[in-house]
Amino acid sequence: MALNAQTLLLRLTTRARLRHMQALVVLDDLRSMTRAAQAMGMTQPAMTQLVAEMEQLLETRLFLRHSRGVDPTPVAEDLLPVARRILAAMEEGAEAIATRIRRDSGPIRVAVTVAAVGALLDRLLPDFSQQHPTLQLMVETVMGLSLSASFNGEDYDLVLCRRQRVVPEGWTFAPCYDDAPVIVAGRRHPLAGKAVVTAADLGQCIWLQNHVATLARHAFDALREEHGWDNLREINMISRIPEVMWSMLRPGTAVCLSPRSVALPRLADGSLVELPFPVDAPLEPMGFYWKPADATPSLKLVAQNLLALRDAS
Repeated sequence: MALNAQTLLLRLTTRARLRHMQALVVLDDLRSMTRAAQAMGMTQPAMTQLVAEMEQLLETRLFLRHSRGVDPTPVAEDLLPVARRILAAMEEGAEAIATRIRRDSGPIRVAVTVAAVGALLDRLLPDFSQQHPTLQLMVETVMGLSLSASFNGEDYDLVLCRRQRVVPEGWTFAPCYDDAPVIVAGRRHPLAGKAVVTAADLGQCIWLQNHVATLARHAFDALREEHGWDNLREINMISRIPEVMWSMLRPGTAVCLSPRSVALPRLADGSLVELPFPVDAPLEPMGFYWKPADATPSLKLVAQNLLALRDAS
């Protein structure tokens, strides 16, 4: 009596193994019991036994033996596409699981701009690292084109920066800090102790300039045009590295227009002071981009702590 589909399905689901499927595929690819056994890391008798077990389950021949090797029978040719799909699905599943484990247990990869370091990381990391000593953060600074590139691919889990005009689909922005441009100076600067600072006062100052591509430089150029500061004394030292700027401001001989976010750590420790002079140049808020739908528990924890900074501001 011929086997029906229900009986065959029962036998395959209860008695067939992935090793059987792999043997069928490798044997079809190599057409040799010896070479197929070598490819699977087993002896030829063991390979022959796997094929025999499948033939017993199906009650039919799967491969025809001859002097040059083996050829699949029509039944094997019907079964082989199924076996290949099963193995492919297992490979995809293994890769997905490995990726998930790697993401859940691996470091959280963070891209951060200079401004976001001052506004967010400087306030987040001291307490966070003590409260969660086993959680690993891998932080890299980005700017310009490298900031734009940080949204492409899977290089970063978080991007800490200002709100961008356009980002690839899937990224969500969470604002954490309302930024603004301010004029800062070292605490020993003559204007540091004044309750009121005028445009005339600033017109007599020595100015440390920002990089031409920064928002602070654009705001300063507008301010200079507004107040007619045509003959300002400037320091010919331009850098996007905050530490370099602080070293130039520390002696108290120069002033600088800077986003408050960038200057925040030095304002907090008192090495810099914010001069009381309004700068009308709105800035996009600081925050972080992430993909909430793909977030691991560790990533969600970091996001929650970043959002807590907003509530504490």
